Formats: sequence, C-alpha cells, structure tokens
Amino acid sequence: MRELENIYAGLKPTCTHPSCEGCTILEESKPEYAYMDYTTLSEGPALFLSDSFRYKFGKLESFPKREKELLKNLYPGKGVQFSASVKCPSVKEGDMTPDNMKLCRDHLEATIDKVKPSLVYACGNLAMKMIVKKSGIMNKRGSSYPFTTTSGHSCMVVPIYHPYAVIKEPRHRYLFETDIKNAYEKYVLGKKAAKTFKYKVLTEIEEVEEFSNTLKDSEETLAVDIETTGLNFRKDKVQTIAIASKEGTWVIPLDHKDSPFKQGEPHSTAVWILLRKILENPKNKKVFHNAKFDLKFLINHGISTQNVWDTKIMHHFINETAPKGLMDLVKLYFSDELENL
Repeated sequence: MRELENIYAGLKPTCTHPSCEGCTILEESKPEYAYMDYTTLSEGPALFLSDSFRYKFGKLESFPKREKELLKNLYPGKGVQFSASVKCPSVKEGDMTPDNMKLCRDHLEATIDKVKPSLVYACGNLAMKMIVKKSGIMNKRGSSYPFTTTSGHSCMVVPIYHPYAVIKEPRHRYLFETDIKNAYEKYVLGKKAAKTFKYKVLTEIEEVEEFSNTLKDSEETLAVDIETTGLNFRKDKVQTIAIASKEGTWVIPLDHKDSPFKQGEPHSTAVWILLRKILENPKNKKVFHNAKFDLKFLINHGISTQNVWDTKIMHHFINETAPKGLMDLVKLYFSDELENL
C-alpha cells in the first residue's frame, strides 16, 4: 500500500495558494484545487456565480453547457461573465464550513474585482451564502443586497434559482426569468422608479368623515388591506385598515393600542359606519390580496364589501404554477421597493 502511495504521490495535485491554507477541502481528492479562473475573465456589467466548478472532459467549468445557454438566452444584455463562488470543483454546501467560506471569499472577491460588475447573480443557495452570508434561496430570491470588496468595488447581488433547478423543474422558470430581467433593468440599465410613496394617517373623526364622503360614491378602483392581531377572525381584531387610490393612500388605526377609535372610545362605532359606506359602494372595484381573509374580519363589523377583486386569484390566471404570495408578487412587479430584505 505504501508503495502505491509513493507511485502516485507525485500525481496528486497540490494547492500552494496562501489564502487556501487550512481549508478542509484540500484534504479531499480533487482533480484540481483553487482554480483561479478570474485571471482569464474580462470586465462585464453582470456576473453569474454558480456554486462550484465542475470537472468535465479534463476541463473545469462554472456552468455546464445547457445551463450556460439558458442563462445567456435569458440575460437581456451583452458582455456577461460566468464564474463559481467556490474555486475547487464538485464542492457541496455541506462541505463548506464557516472557516472554509471565509478562506474562499478571498478568491471570490478577486473574481469580482477582475470583472467589476455592477450586478452579480448568485445562482443557488451556496453562491448566496458565499457572497452575502445568507441562506434560504426560496425566500430570498429576487431580493437585492449591496456588496463591496475589500479593494472597494461595489455592486448589487441578486440571488436567483440555480439554472439546474429550472431545467429540472420548469415551473421555476417564470420567477427565474423575471428575477434576471428585473435585476438587469434596475442595476445594469439603471431604470429605477421614483419613490414617491406617501400615506396619510387619519386620527380625527372629521378626517374620516371627509374621506368617506369622497369615496362613498367614487367609481375609482381602490386597493384595500387590513392588519390584524392574529389569524382567527372570531377572536382577533382589526388593528388598521389601509385604502389606496391613484390619488393617495390613507391609513386608519382601529383597534390599535394608540388609536382614538379603539373599542370604548367615543367614535369607535362611527368610524366603522363610515368605512362601510366606502366598502359597500357598488360603483367601483375593491382590490385585496387573499381577499377571503380580510372579508371575514370586515363581516364581523357588519360590512359586506362589494365588487371584490383578488390579486392572488388574478395572478393564478396569469401563471398557475408561480407562487402567489404577496411578497412574491411584490418582487415580480415592484422590485424597486425591496432593496435590502
């Protein structure tokens, strides 16, 4: 056995890079260690990062051909670069201890410094953990995270599904494609919507009366949302209600602890009567998300909302396989509002 080890001792690859000293990945048998692909990369506006390199036909690749073609076809621009967040091949997330990640981030920063992208797509959970130190790709995909290398290059990181997950499960493609497009338009093209969102809190009964008189006969579509103390409509309370039109957004505290309209206050009944006039107006649409939840609470206060539209149901008609949670829809259609989740 010792003789065999001596025969092949000179054939085993070694790693002499000082940044890799102490990494437990070097104890595993690999065809190559610490592949410094960034020496061959060019500058580009965007960088796709895979989990780790793959060894195929004597070559290391960041993405297999089919995955890279998918990314190239979906990325709207030109000059995009490809690399891996972990520089040794065939490394799984479970192999990367916190210490290993810390060592390998030196190489990752060198990659970003070479490409100088304004946008980095972290493909999959390991790539996201390597660059933004967060986990949970299913919940964090499509979000944006600022990143600055030690040398000072700043960019935005957007986690997305790994292309393999999209090829294996096509229902992910809709979100995958939308996340790529939204991030490209925002961080490469610089198309950022002006943030003009404002709202007014109504704390005087006279303000609610004026608000009710304005909307009780309106034909303009309204967006409605309530916040409650819990999920049980039989015992939990409505803390606030928000109603928005193209003219603005109004918030009315109801059973909130600081509300002048909470149960026992002089105008606690009057404010609900005024809200009923708005919500039972038959001339316009009332748009909710997951309307059945809100409507059960409103019925408890004698309000039978008229002309209800539900964005959760509407999006099902657009794409029945896509997630329909409120946060998912905000990421899809209003990603500018989600800078640092």
